[in-house]
Amino acid sequence: MHGLKEKEEKGISLKTTSILMVIISVIIAAALLVTGVRAFRSFKAMEKTTDNYIALTEAASELMNASDYLTEEVQCFTVMGDRKHMENYFTEANTLRRRDNALAVLEKEMPGSQALQELGESMAESVALMDREFYAMRLMLAAQGSYDMPEEVKNVTLSDADSALGPDEKIRLAQQMVHDETYYSQKNRIRANMAECLTALKNGTHGNQQAMEDRAFHDLVWMLALVVIQTLGILVMMWITTHLGVNPVVQAVDHIKKDQKLPIIGAAEFRYLAGTYNTMYNAYKKSIESLNYKASHDELTGTYNRAGYDLIRDSLDMKTTAMLLLDADVFKSVNDQYGHETGDRVLQRIATVLKSNFRSDDYICRIGGDEFVVFMVHLNMEPKQLIEHKVAQINADLSSEADGVPPISLSVGVSYEPEGIDPDEMFRQADIALYNVKENGRNGCCFYTDAA
Repeated sequence: MHGLKEKEEKGISLKTTSILMVIISVIIAAALLVTGVRAFRSFKAMEKTTDNYIALTEAASELMNASDYLTEEVQCFTVMGDRKHMENYFTEANTLRRRDNALAVLEKEMPGSQALQELGESMAESVALMDREFYAMRLMLAAQGSYDMPEEVKNVTLSDADSALGPDEKIRLAQQMVHDETYYSQKNRIRANMAECLTALKNGTHGNQQAMEDRAFHDLVWMLALVVIQTLGILVMMWITTHLGVNPVVQAVDHIKKDQKLPIIGAAEFRYLAGTYNTMYNAYKKSIESLNYKASHDELTGTYNRAGYDLIRDSLDMKTTAMLLLDADVFKSVNDQYGHETGDRVLQRIATVLKSNFRSDDYICRIGGDEFVVFMVHLNMEPKQLIEHKVAQINADLSSEADGVPPISLSVGVSYEPEGIDPDEMFRQADIALYNVKENGRNGCCFYTDAA
């Protein structure tokens, strides 16, 4: 009897154990709160970094959009002679100032960065290009006999040889200055600097995000470790209290919550599920991003594929969109004479030339072997002359051999209906116009209204 009493006195005290477990739980809860706040701040910092990246990328892209807009307006002015386009040009350059605003945003958020340097070089190239555009506008105004001109154009002095040209010759020279290879070479340098800017932005953001992700990961590891300790403490207390008759109740509750038999090391399953979830989540995000791009883009040319074409055409306002159906002339003979590898390089060259001649807002799709569709969007005037000049420039770019790629030409059918029609009908019209070009010697452009 005495031995039994001594054994009971040396047993585990539930009261003492409970008090100890409460103290440990409070300490662990406080530690969890601290690490939780740290992790929350890390995630908020990552969110802010991502938002800043998006905003800065949009600002950088706005500079290219503004440069493309100036190009479009000066080209329209030299082709059509409508002063409205010159006024639009100087409204953008002197009032809206999107290029300057984009540069100011980057200077504020990332002073002294590589991205800012690249954007500044893009801005410098764009400003340098304006001198050529001012000269072209001065030629046009001289050809029109107009002396009412913006101050920037008025300050341009024509050379003696250019001043002596007749009106038609001045117009042709003005058009050439904003459509020739020298002009587009400068435009390509702006695009190259812009690409470097976006790459620098991405690299800088990735570095910041990686540091924040590492910090958040360490905080989460600590949180998981503390949860495990707390769970083990609870399990220990539960194991102790089972001897007092509560084990059946605890097991019943656990069976209901997990719909399965609860292992003794319950926290291990929690760690396993959490780790599996995180692995699946990361794989899912990467897979979705990759699948979305591959599903809508042509692997060979980097343009939109047929699936991308279907999505784009159903989302555009066709009242302000022109559809261009382009077909490579005698492409089969290229494959027969040079082989399919050279044929693929020809298609890649065609895609590159199309991208360099159309705006970044326009959509270029490869819908067949050598068949492309271009959607020129947001048109607010009759685009016939502009499109004809673009097609002529594209065929001029493709007319000579480059890097072992043989010359090629394109036949282009165009449908443009300001009143708006069904995309399938627009495609049918463009196809009819394309057939008209093919039947009349290829290497050219025809609008449906001229072919019907």
